[in-house]
Amino acid sequence: MKRIMLLLMCAVVISCNNDDDTVSVDTNLLEQWEMQSYIFFGPQPPTLEEGDVTWSFSNISGNLTIVNNVETEYEYLPESGVYEVTILPDNVVIIEGLPWGNVYNYEIMDNQLFLNFQDDPQISDDELSMTFERL
Repeated sequence: MKRIMLLLMCAVVISCNNDDDTVSVDTNLLEQWEMQSYIFFGPQPPTLEEGDVTWSFSNISGNLTIVNNVETEYEYLPESGVYEVTILPDNVVIIEGLPWGNVYNYEIMDNQLFLNFQDDPQISDDELSMTFERL
């Protein structure tokens, strides 16, 4: 009887898997995006043209590559470079190394990406939002 119970317990343990713990990430974010607007509490928002600022998210390396062709004109925009990112399943992306904050809520609708800075309203209310179009 003990052997049967032991076999049953082993079968239950072996048949259990941890697929429920698997986190799915929105792979639609893993594209190349062209910045359309940058809205914040500060100087005049930039006037952006095609090819001025692009962001490319990579799932393989967990990086964001920013190409900013107008960084001398708009010093407050993120500089060109490669940044580490973490994409969370609840539509949050964490971008390491940005001087003005790194946690953003995102939403993808059709071919547009909306990023909104997730600030602490008890400290400040820096309304920063960016809109991108898929390339």
